[in-house]
Amino acid sequence: MAHPPDRLSALDASFLDLDTAVAPLHVGWTMRFEGTAPPVAQLRRHLEARLDHVPRFRRRVTAPRLGLGDLRWSDDPGFDVARHVHALRLAAPGGPGELRELAGTLLSVPLDPARPLWRLYLVDGLAGGGFALIGQAHHALVDGIAAIEVALLLFTPEAPAPADGTDGGPWLPAGPVPLVDGLTDAVRSRVGGGGRTARALLGAARRTDAARLREVAGALESFARPSAATSLDRTVGPAREVAFATTDLEGVRDAGRRHGGTINDVLLAACALALGRALRRRGEHPETVKVLVPVNVRDGTPEDAAPGNKISFVGVDLPVAETDAVRVLRRVRAQTRAAKAAGEAGPLAALADAADVLPATARRAVTRTAAKAASFTAIVSNVPGPPVDLGLLGRPLAALFPAVPCLDGHALTIGALSYRGRLHVGVTADAVVVPDAVDLARDLEQAFDTLRVLPAAREGTPWRERARRRRPAGAATSRPGARRSR
Repeated sequence: MAHPPDRLSALDASFLDLDTAVAPLHVGWTMRFEGTAPPVAQLRRHLEARLDHVPRFRRRVTAPRLGLGDLRWSDDPGFDVARHVHALRLAAPGGPGELRELAGTLLSVPLDPARPLWRLYLVDGLAGGGFALIGQAHHALVDGIAAIEVALLLFTPEAPAPADGTDGGPWLPAGPVPLVDGLTDAVRSRVGGGGRTARALLGAARRTDAARLREVAGALESFARPSAATSLDRTVGPAREVAFATTDLEGVRDAGRRHGGTINDVLLAACALALGRALRRRGEHPETVKVLVPVNVRDGTPEDAAPGNKISFVGVDLPVAETDAVRVLRRVRAQTRAAKAAGEAGPLAALADAADVLPATARRAVTRTAAKAASFTAIVSNVPGPPVDLGLLGRPLAALFPAVPCLDGHALTIGALSYRGRLHVGVTADAVVVPDAVDLARDLEQAFDTLRVLPAAREGTPWRERARRRRPAGAATSRPGARRSR
């Protein structure tokens, strides 16, 4: 069954615009399965039988002839699943260290732009049994939420029925889009997109007051506000170091609840504590560093059901000089609450929508200017994992570690994903700039352990907080026999 080609959104295309030789923008994952590894031929047949549900996985990015029109996802006439699914055996002794090294090596290799932008490796030879899948897909193809949707299609026991109620039939690649049709589609998308953008702006104007304008300006300022310079603010090459951390999900959730926060607040607090240690190992002592946090902006409309990227970003200043876990969590929680209240993700999402009506040259200029304006030390991403247990050909999926790509000029990302009662965290880093990624992952686990056992917050009244700040260090309270709070 053939599917018509489809146009890349401006946000999808932006990840191609920002892709460089030293910072390929593919997302990745390392999955651990129980049981014996299936033959690679069986895995290929299993995946190929489900690709009708994710047609972009048979498509490559094509540019319009004569540069007239938009980038499109077009069927690869030479598509062969064997070019995308490979088998490897892990080097002895096949332990966690060897798996990390192999994942880093595989995730350092860019995808072939002339083919569909994904690749998967079946890895056997793990000590203690089981096997792994190490995969990658370009960020233009999926964001974190879309990747989970794809996983549900590929790794649930029963394949979903075709949406049109047919049996699908054999796949046949669609031919190239005629030049006139491509131009017509480009004009139509811009007219429609311009109308949607205009309606959104008019609606916003009716609701806007001075306070709202200040909120929007503050959100944009947060994105561009300079962050403390660190040794992590550079990229040397494409070689990646990866490391894994894991913790009990319910313990993280409870820690957030006890302090009026969320799982994401606890993750960011753990990142602050771990990054603080990593920077002090380097002899660096900034008070704070800014991280970019991707935010899902899907609103349930039919357009959001399509694959691709539907994300924005907010900036969070992590208090890396602070070592008291309670104060770290409170400071992070205050920032995320303020960002939500101000709708800080909205302006960047609106810019991405507006870029859909721009010609390709202008879109690339906007994308690259925005990337240069962004000031941050790392990206920290948290994606809700699949709500059901997944498996592959009867083998249960035991663990799933994400790999978030590093933007050129930045050496570190941290991605978290919840699954089967655990929070699985993947550290991805420039191998030269961050050779201690494994130490950072261990620091994250230690930070999670600390945060999970914090007692419930005892919020002081405003006058008590002011009095505490004014009191000299070590001064006793005026009440006889009273104990100093800890």
